[in-house]
Amino acid sequence: MGTKNTIQSAYNAVRSAYKDTSLKKLYPSRYLAAAKRPVKAGYVVFLEVREKELTDNFRLIRAALERRSRESGENRENGEKTEGMQGLYSFDTVCIREGMENPASVTLRCLAAIPKIARAEYVFVNESSYFLSSLPIRPETTVIQTWHACGAFKKFGYSAVGKGFGTTESDLEKYPVHKNFSYVTVSSEEVVWAYAEAFHMEDRVQDILPIGVSRTDLYFHSKVRRNAALRVRHVLEDRNPSLRDEPAPACLIGANGSFGKKGGAMPRDCERVFEKKKLLLYAPTYRGSVREAASPDQLDILRLKEELGDGYLLLIRQHPFVRKKAVIPKGAEGFAMDVSDLRIEDLIIASDMLVTDYSSIVFEYSLFEKPMVFFAFDLEDYEKQRGFYYPVREMMPGPICHSTHDVAREIRRMETGFDWLRVREFKYRFMGGCDGHATERILRLMDAVREKKKRA
Repeated sequence: MGTKNTIQSAYNAVRSAYKDTSLKKLYPSRYLAAAKRPVKAGYVVFLEVREKELTDNFRLIRAALERRSRESGENRENGEKTEGMQGLYSFDTVCIREGMENPASVTLRCLAAIPKIARAEYVFVNESSYFLSSLPIRPETTVIQTWHACGAFKKFGYSAVGKGFGTTESDLEKYPVHKNFSYVTVSSEEVVWAYAEAFHMEDRVQDILPIGVSRTDLYFHSKVRRNAALRVRHVLEDRNPSLRDEPAPACLIGANGSFGKKGGAMPRDCERVFEKKKLLLYAPTYRGSVREAASPDQLDILRLKEELGDGYLLLIRQHPFVRKKAVIPKGAEGFAMDVSDLRIEDLIIASDMLVTDYSSIVFEYSLFEKPMVFFAFDLEDYEKQRGFYYPVREMMPGPICHSTHDVAREIRRMETGFDWLRVREFKYRFMGGCDGHATERILRLMDAVREKKKRA
């Protein structure tokens, strides 16, 4: 035990020295040197803290700005005057892999990112970042936090201080990881207070804006929904050729045009993939730390297959931090498959029912007003370790189950109907800002910020 404690103490000392050197000295000094050059008008940097490439959290924003830039260029060629933000843009995506790779590699990535961030007019980020928070951001740069999750479910940031999951209060005081956000965009008015607490922005609540989550705009396009269902069907058929004999519903083959245009009401019965088989999406959150994330294994897949019969397919979507594929037991190969390589948006659209635990996927899923079952076998322990922003049993828009048998029973009950009004109320409460126009409002925020700085 003594040797183990000595090793842990040495590791903590090295880690603390590394953080002090990089966050208190190296990064700030490099930033100040790079900030001697002027900000580039229209230069937008998308900072991916953990991922390797630009994610769906930013793609629609970037696409909208690129569209504006093209239109501005065309207008200028035609001699037309461009108003407001209708100007030319340039972009960079920087992926620092904070917390995902070894410290030396992350340091090099951060140093390469600093000159770009220092000259950006706008920086978009969707995670917390020690690196970004260490920079003395110049007033000419606006940092917009578009948090990667909708709603407010599991506690994080300052809300999780003192929990087994969160960091310590002294560490957050020394390294204020949620610093430097000019604005935070969230999914509804209801959750503003939770983000104010998590980011320690209680004195800046007015800068937390319930204008919606950009990536959810895709869900309001009927063509996007239909194409997502088609992609999922093709993948499932490739992995299980017997599914090619399953008939496709009329809405998937184009005989039903009832889904409306962008911005219209979201249908409760969206594009189905198969006429007779229902797709169960099992998407739990991870357990453990980010670097050693594991998926819960308490769901008895074979028993679920036996209790549900042939009318269902179980699609297992691991959390992105979980690196191992789901283990499919012998005898359940035709019933369950790991689809973690598929886009979560496609799976949300194509599945008929969601089985999850404490994942924020519940918020996006509620947009479709489809049934949800919560397999919360470790609810009491998880609540002690992590904590929730709302009383879970009152908040969840579906039944809470503690065993595989309970899950199967609730799924069968939903064959004859479910409380979709409860789901709808949940949707409007936590996703009120997500109506297909969130990206437009984020761009208008950028317009307003630029105009405000011009007047200052």
